[in-house]
Amino acid sequence: MADRRCPYCGELVPSNSVTCPKCYKKIPVEPEPVRDRSGGYQKRQRRSGSRKVAILLSVIPAFVGLLGLGLIYRNPRQKRGYIALLLGLLFFVAAVFLTFGIFTIVFAVPCWIMYVLLFLGCLALASLDDMVFRFHGVGPF
Repeated sequence: MADRRCPYCGELVPSNSVTCPKCYKKIPVEPEPVRDRSGGYQKRQRRSGSRKVAILLSVIPAFVGLLGLGLIYRNPRQKRGYIALLLGLLFFVAAVFLTFGIFTIVFAVPCWIMYVLLFLGCLALASLDDMVFRFHGVGPF
């Protein structure tokens, strides 16, 4: 493990240390460098799109059956956005076709309910994806 320097006092600090052994200040954690294809190093960055754009992508396309676009925008490598897109299209198309039939209440209403629940879940995940919840004063946390 390579040592690094404390940004406050300049003392050498082991890479696995959280605080400086001389001034006892917390050492900022930097992401580990990742080797890119050209052989150089670059810092690992989490791609996180704007929360407002993700919410808009979750709300506006949902009127035509496209769910999960906000999740795909926030993190295109996770499968949950694509799964929500596929399930949303499936339930939306089924609900639209079954709405005009004889058995509307029996088949279409459950499809619409599932679609709305999927929509609310996608909206919540797109807007609250990177939030951390802390409970104060409850239990042994």
